[in-house]
Amino acid sequence: MNINFTYEKKKIEYVSGYIFKGRNYRCSYERYKTLYRNPAPGTESVEFYNFQPKEEIRASTMVLHGLGSRNIKFLLWIGPHLASAGVNTTILILPGNYTRVENNSVSGRSFLYPDMDLMYQFWEHAVVDTLSTIDLLEQEGRWKENNVLMGYCLGGMITSIVACLDNRINHKLFMTTGGYLPQILHESPAANFVRKLFANGYKANFSLNDKEQLYNIYNEQFPKIKNMSLSEIINNEDIHPLFKIDPISYAHLLNMSDVTFVDALFDFTLPIGSREILYNEMKGAKRRVLPISHVNWLPFEYVLAKYILHKTNINDKKAKKALLTREKIEEPLRIMPLK
Repeated sequence: MNINFTYEKKKIEYVSGYIFKGRNYRCSYERYKTLYRNPAPGTESVEFYNFQPKEEIRASTMVLHGLGSRNIKFLLWIGPHLASAGVNTTILILPGNYTRVENNSVSGRSFLYPDMDLMYQFWEHAVVDTLSTIDLLEQEGRWKENNVLMGYCLGGMITSIVACLDNRINHKLFMTTGGYLPQILHESPAANFVRKLFANGYKANFSLNDKEQLYNIYNEQFPKIKNMSLSEIINNEDIHPLFKIDPISYAHLLNMSDVTFVDALFDFTLPIGSREILYNEMKGAKRRVLPISHVNWLPFEYVLAKYILHKTNINDKKAKKALLTREKIEEPLRIMPLK
């Protein structure tokens, strides 16, 4: 089964509008027509929030959120603070999530729905949207060589593929990310709906509903995949198609000197085996296991923002102080009182 992460590069026409601003940054909501060849109805427009410093852009960061919608409002916190420190920060909304849910679906479902054609459609789309958004930021002078791509959960899985396809990404930061998709499908709470489908008699293609057989296929084929090149992984028709969207297939292709992997000790959303196998495949990266859960770190992003400043070599006191500044948001339009 073939997967295709390619798209036609071109100048991107987009619409943008400031939705609010602070003392040191402006936040804009931006939208453009996706360059992905086969978007599901309802996902045709790429959407992102961009937090741009009012002064010089010293570095760039893009944040890819996790499955669903609830985590996005927490990740939006990081935008004003990093932008106030001079880092242009983009929060991309992945297709099938939040305000980009496809017709007759719910946020995040299609990335794990046990139909390979549907999964491929959304994983391909997410990769293309990430790459083309970097194109747009670069086109507008907002993507600097000094940059970080941060992926949380699903966003980290997408990051593992994107970082192998594009050399414009300087540092890759994985937050509470896993791999080994058979275990996620059959054991993760995030995939409860998948197991309900199986229990109700849904017959998936490629043995997705047969846990034992799927695990056996993975155990047999994974040692070969760890020695494959990028083109071999993408084009090989003999391996199980799930490997082509699984982060564990791409981990060995990353330059580990440019990778930070943060795992959560008390993560009950991603099975421990799912996290361990990806963690082990990223040997040589900077790796940390913190006493956090899958979601409880989200309201406490100061340490993460400080680390991003460190990885972008922004270490002056003014920038660090900006992370702690409580921004007073100014309205983009001043509404005059009625007389």
